[in-house]
Amino acid sequence: MASKQGISRRRFLKSAGTGTLAAVAFGGSRARAARVGPNDKIRLCVIGNGGMGSRHVVALADNPQCTVAALCDVGKSRSHGAMVKYRDITGLEPDQYQDFRYVLDRKDIDAIFVATPDHWHPLLTIMGCQAGKDVYVEKPVCTTVQEGRAMVEAGRRYGRVVQVGTQQRSMPVFQKAIDIVQSGALGKITTASAWVGVNGWSVGETPQPVPKGLNWDLWLGPAPYVPFSPQRYFGFMGWHDYARGGQLTNWGVHLMDVVHWGIQQDRPLSVQAVGGSYRGGAGADNYEVIDAIFEYPGCTVTWEQRHNNPHDRRGLGISFQGTKGRLYVDRGTFRVYPGNLGIPEYVGVPEKSWANTDHHNNFFHCIRTRERPVADIEQGFRSTTPVLLAGIALKEQRKLYWDGEKESFIDDPQADRHLSRPYRAPWHL
Repeated sequence: MASKQGISRRRFLKSAGTGTLAAVAFGGSRARAARVGPNDKIRLCVIGNGGMGSRHVVALADNPQCTVAALCDVGKSRSHGAMVKYRDITGLEPDQYQDFRYVLDRKDIDAIFVATPDHWHPLLTIMGCQAGKDVYVEKPVCTTVQEGRAMVEAGRRYGRVVQVGTQQRSMPVFQKAIDIVQSGALGKITTASAWVGVNGWSVGETPQPVPKGLNWDLWLGPAPYVPFSPQRYFGFMGWHDYARGGQLTNWGVHLMDVVHWGIQQDRPLSVQAVGGSYRGGAGADNYEVIDAIFEYPGCTVTWEQRHNNPHDRRGLGISFQGTKGRLYVDRGTFRVYPGNLGIPEYVGVPEKSWANTDHHNNFFHCIRTRERPVADIEQGFRSTTPVLLAGIALKEQRKLYWDGEKESFIDDPQADRHLSRPYRAPWHL
């Protein structure tokens, strides 16, 4: 493991999340990022080396634009496994860390990839921006609206590039589909739909001793302290402490992002939702099936999370219904109906990995040019917001009205209570 450089760990801990850290860390690291030239390799650290993180590592290993200089995970076995994958491809061994604060302390790291459980996305993004790093953060960007707004403000305040892992923005099948939707060929779009399968995380947990090599306290971070259980560690999407909705937030952000893109609206006016775990299954906190309906200016949008619910033979996807026709799209193809519109089916290149190289390259381009990325943090936050609101509507069991400018419910302090969450000390926004 590399020795720490720059800010001392004690000073970092004392000032984490404050202006002191920003003043110290931002100045040195920002200068390094600004010097990344067209022929320089961008030096990265991937934080969170589980399923999604390891996919990023493998894709980045084949990318000539970057070097993975470090890997970080609270579980040592995961960072070691990612290191072996990277070494097998490149012959290089990135430094390994268990505590991300040592990574942010390194002035030679240009950017971080945040591929941790959802509850860590906000703080890692904010602290990365404060430390002068550009950030690629997985979706959903946040677990509450307050966190998401704080992430946007951090990116802007510290002049950072923050790309969200809504990689469908970089996929030709979606780009071409949205061109058709916005061309007027389908007429005026009056409704849109997104659908996916059910939550699959089981109920119950079996507390056990913390496995060797895992820093469980750091894994929990700002979430409430509970004893270790494999169900929480491996199935975090089933628990509201770490993810607010299971598939609603996991796939919902991807699909609602495309809906927003197509209808050119990203601030719902109202939301209502119903759901349940009617077989007694699904996650500890998250419903198995959910139906939600959103009102946008000039358009109604539905979310369907159901058993055996394909549309146009697609198990998940998005559809746009206009006054002249409709379009169905997923990561493989899109089709337009009726046939007399004369728009042929489009079949895209099969998806090789969820870690999309074109999306990575857009991030790297923006690191060099300081442009806004194709999936900028503001956009990613706005695509996360409606699914968070649907989760709140499920809790409140009633229709809620949303003020997209103020980012609060209209005359509804009861619902507003769900827009933020307490953090476990010493962590804070």
